[in-house]
Amino acid sequence: MNGLDRMRWLMKMPMLSWMVMLCVLMSLSVTHAEDAVASLERETSALVIYNADMPASKKVAEHYRQLRGIPQHHLLGLSLSQEESISREDFKISLYGPVFAYLKENDFFDTEYEIIPATRERPGIVYENLKTSTIRYLVLCYGIPLKISEDSTLEERGAESVRIELRKNRAAVDHELAWMGRDPKRVLLSGPFENPLYHATRSMDIKPENGVMMVARLDGPSPEIAMRLVDQAIEAEREGLWGRAYFDSRGLQTGPYLQGDQWIRGAAEWARKAGFETILDDQPELMASGYPMSDIAFYFGWYAENAQGPLTRESVPFMPGAIAYHLHSYSAATLRSTERHWVGPLLHAGATATMGCVDEPYLGATPELDVFMEKILMGFSFGEAAYAAQRVLSWQTTVVGDPLYHPLGKPIQWLQEELTQARSPKLGWLRVLAINQALQQGTERATLIQLLEKETLSQTHPAVCEKLADLYLSVNRTEEARASYERALLLKPSRDQQNRLLLNLAQLDQQAGDWKGALDRMETLLEKDPTFPQKKMMLTRMKLVAEQADLPEAVLAIEQQLTITP
Repeated sequence: MNGLDRMRWLMKMPMLSWMVMLCVLMSLSVTHAEDAVASLERETSALVIYNADMPASKKVAEHYRQLRGIPQHHLLGLSLSQEESISREDFKISLYGPVFAYLKENDFFDTEYEIIPATRERPGIVYENLKTSTIRYLVLCYGIPLKISEDSTLEERGAESVRIELRKNRAAVDHELAWMGRDPKRVLLSGPFENPLYHATRSMDIKPENGVMMVARLDGPSPEIAMRLVDQAIEAEREGLWGRAYFDSRGLQTGPYLQGDQWIRGAAEWARKAGFETILDDQPELMASGYPMSDIAFYFGWYAENAQGPLTRESVPFMPGAIAYHLHSYSAATLRSTERHWVGPLLHAGATATMGCVDEPYLGATPELDVFMEKILMGFSFGEAAYAAQRVLSWQTTVVGDPLYHPLGKPIQWLQEELTQARSPKLGWLRVLAINQALQQGTERATLIQLLEKETLSQTHPAVCEKLADLYLSVNRTEEARASYERALLLKPSRDQQNRLLLNLAQLDQQAGDWKGALDRMETLLEKDPTFPQKKMMLTRMKLVAEQADLPEAVLAIEQQLTITP
């Protein structure tokens, strides 16, 4: 198949599932029959747990049950603390113990006993081992405690073998429930232990019988946000996860933190291969607050204690189903705040799914983002990808979002037909994806341009129109690029896409020596986006341009604005 035929094949969206397309384009191996079984069984493979002392917690649980079609007896209400932190004794008595008992009493767990006879050196011991489980997911609803505090009285045989910096028993509630199915007598609480299903290649292998119960929570700063996580996940499953993928690495080349950068770069490469419009920022600083981050499908970044940059603007353009994560030791120290740390603010801003750490995990024991992205693109659920990406359990990670969420769960031909019938604007993102996949496969840019020039969406959809402009620019067809950017501005782009288009046009004007034109573009940006967070920096740039254009009156006016701009 030559480049032209491949592009036509992609543009027509052949009768292949999204999963198969990814296999063809990225050589990923997925067992489709297995995934179909997982889709049919997932509603009955979850136990939903809520705080019976909080009406809002039960409301979240009922909302989830109804939308996911989960059986009533898969809901469990427990009387729990309403604080985010819980003691280890309370965790054992009021949470772990009742959940385990409920799983057994309702025949979700089938266990057997193993007797180890006594010897002269040690007493006998009886283990209760899990044989089979029909539950793979525990879904914790708003109001379930987040973390287990340190118990200084806990003494365990073997704790002295744990590295001193890891020798602590405080942990995320999620992570201590994730080993449910193992006899507690087999678990050393003083530090993490290896996840036996790290980097699992088959999603259905992740289950308690193999050592991992997937635990996630519908949580956040408010119960309304917790419920919205389900709504948006289901919308993305129904209409697709579309948009742009942003990765904010630190540009590291050496040192002890290089691993974090490598994960983010690796995740960016997976997104690029899948066809997402992918932006990798490898500068040491985080993306600036005025960065035009539009139509966010994925965001991965690090390393700031509290949310900042474009993700803290009044309106953050997360797409339905968006997955966002910021790597920091205390990113989930609380989920109740809309400003402190990262998980709460990301959820408040509109993200559908995220992860974080409740306490210092050390870099190597945090979720590996390249593995996570690979698994998502293989068709794993959010919960499956989250647990396949973690090297350790019984530690500090909390997973927030609907664990049953399958971002790439619907065959792409169904999406094509449904979006077309609905005349959905998301159809344009399907086209951008096809363009980028064709580029990944080596299709000539001239070929893509030729086809897109005949494509209606390149004249009517702002994302496709901008993509055509980018292609023009990549082959030095500057005037055509300018015209396409101008056209995109007329198609009611979002605030941040509009800003990016105006900045691109200002750059083209400057390169052409049209200083007055560049100044007008920047003035337009500030007029259309009056809350632009880097206004002073933009005015400083405008002053330089006005000086280049020899416009003394404009220089004076800008200087006056600078004096009153904070």
